[in-house]
Amino acid sequence: MKELNFIKLELKSFDLELAANSNGREGVDFLIGDNQLHLQSIDLDTIQRSIKISKQDLGELKDNLFIALVLMMEKHPKVVYLIPSKDLTQSNSNIFIDNEVSLMPSLSNWEIKVSSNTIPKLAKYSLENMIDKLKP
Repeated sequence: MKELNFIKLELKSFDLELAANSNGREGVDFLIGDNQLHLQSIDLDTIQRSIKISKQDLGELKDNLFIALVLMMEKHPKVVYLIPSKDLTQSNSNIFIDNEVSLMPSLSNWEIKVSSNTIPKLAKYSLENMIDKLKP
């Protein structure tokens, strides 16, 4: 998985190490110290312009839970954003959408939109801007 190797290399440049989450909780793939990471990627060479993360898979939003969003271009990972899970609740955002399905809660999800309009706003979540949140 190119995305995983990319994130590991990026984190290594900040002296951080990514570890597999051994407790097997679905949705939380990796750990950086006490921080939990949910890995997602989006291929910008396709028509895909958003990703959806099942609320059931992600679980409770908390301070030490991050979504690692890798942007793929020309089949290669180019950028990684670390989005604090609690930021998904920003209701006035055109980036984060809360898709609540009250009749079938298992279908409820968090959506992250990626476009030429949202990329400048996502810049604050770039790894170099978020690295202090990961260090103990």
